Order: sequence, then C-alpha cells, then structure tokens
Amino acid sequence: MNIRADFYNRIAERLTSIVDESDAPVIKHFDFWNNQYNDDFREVFAHPAVFLHIKEMSWQSTGKHRQLGQMGFDLHIASSTKAKSAFDRQFTNRWLAHLEMIDTIHYWLAGWQAGPFGSLQRIRSQHDDLYGDIIKHVETYRCTAVDVAAMRTYTRLLGDKLVITLKMD
Repeated sequence: MNIRADFYNRIAERLTSIVDESDAPVIKHFDFWNNQYNDDFREVFAHPAVFLHIKEMSWQSTGKHRQLGQMGFDLHIASSTKAKSAFDRQFTNRWLAHLEMIDTIHYWLAGWQAGPFGSLQRIRSQHDDLYGDIIKHVETYRCTAVDVAAMRTYTRLLGDKLVITLKMD
C-alpha cells in the first residue's frame, strides 16, 4: 500500500474510534485537508471535524530500495460555534469543549506508533481564527516512516501449503 494512504487510514481509524461517555464518536468527520474552510463547502461537514494535511517528507535511502523518512503533518481541528466572542456560558462551553477535544486527540496520538510509522510527536499548536463561526486549531506533528514500496517481492513455496513472501533487493 502507498505510504501516504497507509498513514491516512491508520490516523483515520485511530481518531474516529475516540468516543465520549455515551459511546458517541467525538470526531464527526475526518478527511484530507484541501482548504475546506476557505470556500462555500465549509457547512457541509459535520463538526467536530479533523482534516489531515500531510506536509513535507524527507527521505534517506538505507539500502536495497528501502527508505527511512521524516514526515510532518498537520491536523486541522474544527468545531462550530455561533459567536466569535461573547461572555455567554453557552458559547464559552463550546470553546472549552473544543480545547478539550484538542487535548483528547493529543492524548490518543502522543507517542503512538503503528506499522511502518514511528512515535508521533506534537511540535506546534496554532489557533486559526479566520472562519467566523468555526473554531479551528492546527496541530503539527512529526514521525518517522519506513517505506519499502520499491523493494522487490519474491514468493517461495515451502512444501505444498506454506507461502512465504519476502521483500528483497
């Protein structure tokens, strides 16, 4: 599988499995980031929403078509509210719930590793306030990745039932 698709699927599965006290999903929508909040489509997403933006990937060959990479990615975390700023308990609670969700997401990702991806590390948090009735934060993470897609695959039969597949040069 493509390293980026594999990463998307693993992060999506991890984050969409987070539930609240009533077993309802915390994240209502997960997708790739494509500047969704800068156009007329921002209302079509259920909130809270998380969008994955895979950023830079720097690769180093380690031999036999295997590569070790450093991967950076942003999570655009968005919730809806009806007020930009108001000292009204109803709106303040929505902001606090949004901030708590950021911490919950970080709890589920901090140090997590899966398959070819090393331990995730959060390296930056940024508030993005350009969207009026949408509260949005961008959390930046990085991790290592091992890509073996270019390695050749050989299959060997042992006996009449066992098949072993090896990635080799």
